[in-house]
Amino acid sequence: MNKPGGYIDVDRLQAETTLEEAAAKCGLTPDVKGSGPEVRIDCPFGCGGDHCGRKEIAINTDNPQKVFQCHAYQCGFRGNLLALMHGFLTQSLPRGGKLKGDEFQRVKRVLAGTGEPAASPPARQEPEAAGRAVTPSLPSNTPLIDATEPHVRELHNIDDKFIREVAAMNPAAAAYVRRHPCLTSELMTKWRCGYLPNDGGGDKRGWSLRGSILYPVLSEHGKVLAWVGRDVQYEQKEREYQQLSAPERSGKEPPAKHRFPKGFHRGLELFGQHASRLKEPRYRDFIAQHGLIIVEGFNDVIGLDNLGVPALGIMSNRMTDAQGEKIVRFAKQLAGGRVNLMFDCEASGVEGAKEALWFFAERQLDVRLVWSPEMHGCEFNGKQPESITSAKLEMLIQSVAIADRSKRSQNR
Repeated sequence: MNKPGGYIDVDRLQAETTLEEAAAKCGLTPDVKGSGPEVRIDCPFGCGGDHCGRKEIAINTDNPQKVFQCHAYQCGFRGNLLALMHGFLTQSLPRGGKLKGDEFQRVKRVLAGTGEPAASPPARQEPEAAGRAVTPSLPSNTPLIDATEPHVRELHNIDDKFIREVAAMNPAAAAYVRRHPCLTSELMTKWRCGYLPNDGGGDKRGWSLRGSILYPVLSEHGKVLAWVGRDVQYEQKEREYQQLSAPERSGKEPPAKHRFPKGFHRGLELFGQHASRLKEPRYRDFIAQHGLIIVEGFNDVIGLDNLGVPALGIMSNRMTDAQGEKIVRFAKQLAGGRVNLMFDCEASGVEGAKEALWFFAERQLDVRLVWSPEMHGCEFNGKQPESITSAKLEMLIQSVAIADRSKRSQNR
C-alpha cells in the first residue's frame, strides 16, 4: 500500500505491474516475442538497431523490476521497468544515461496512475519527413593505429604489458584463467590476449581496463580495432546482485561480463576474422571441406583453435545482420556456401542459433547445427565449445560431414 503524503512505493509497483500493463500506461501495445522468464521487444530508445522484428531488448520478466538490456551493438542500454517506460514515453534514453530528477518523477507518476494520461509517444521522424532525402552514414571501426587521437593510437600495442603467467596474476584473474584451460600462456600470446595488471603495467595506457582479461578484436587485415575487457570478478558480482532484495536492486544495474569500448561497433566484426589465419596449416582446407564454424565467445574461438579447428565468434549469443552478411561473404568465398552453427548448448544459445539459422537459410546458404541440447542423445546439453575435447569435436564434425554427404546424395 502507498504510504501517506503522496509516497509511491516504486519497487512494489514494478513488481506488481506486468510488461504489457506498463506499456498500456504509456499508450502502447508491445509486440512481444517469447514467453517465460525472458521475452524480447524492439528497442524503444532510438538506438542503432533496425527495430523491424529484431527484438533487441531482452527483458527478465521473473525479476520484480523487469530488468532488461538492449543487445543492439550501438546501444547496450540496460535498466529496469521504469527506464523502459521512459523509452516508451519519449523514444529516447534518459539524460545522462540514468533515470532521475523530473524524468524519474514523470515515469513514477505514470506507473502509479497518478500522472498525465497515457498518450502515444511521438513517432520517429524519417529523413523524408524533413522534406529532403538524407543518406545515413554507415558506422565503421577504425584501427587504433590509424586513429587521429594520439592517446588512442598508443593503445594498439598495449598487449606488451599483459601478464600471461598465472602465478603472476592477482587471485581473481588467476582463478578465471584456470577455469578456462584454453587460456595457456602460449595461446594467450598467439591471440594477443592476457591480464592487464591493476598497476596498469608501468604506464597509463589502457588504465581504465586494468584488472581485466583483455581480448583484441582484429580487422580482416590484422589491425587492432578494440580491446575488450572481461571482468574477472563478474561471477561473484552476479551472485551478490542476485542475492539482493528488490528494494536493494532499485537503481542498480546488473553487472556486465564484458566491457566493449565506447564508439566500437561490435556488431560489425567477428572475433577471429583476420585473414592471416588462413595461412595456418590445414585451416583453408578445413574450411573448404567442412564449412565455416560460428561460435559465440572469445574463449570458444581460442579453444577450438587449440584443437586445430578455425572458428569465428560473434561476441554475443545474438548475431547482428552485419555480422551475418560478413559470414555470408566468407562462406561463399571460402566454404562453398556452408555454415555450421555451434552456439552455446543452452537456452540463450538455442535462441540465437534459431535466428541465425533463419538468416542464413533466407540467403540460401547450406546451414547446419553442429549440436543442440537435444541432439546426440542430449550428450552436450549445457556445454560450450571451449570445453569440448578433441575426440568429441571430431565426432561432431564427422556427424555434420555425414549429413552433408547424405544431402548431396539425395539431391542427385
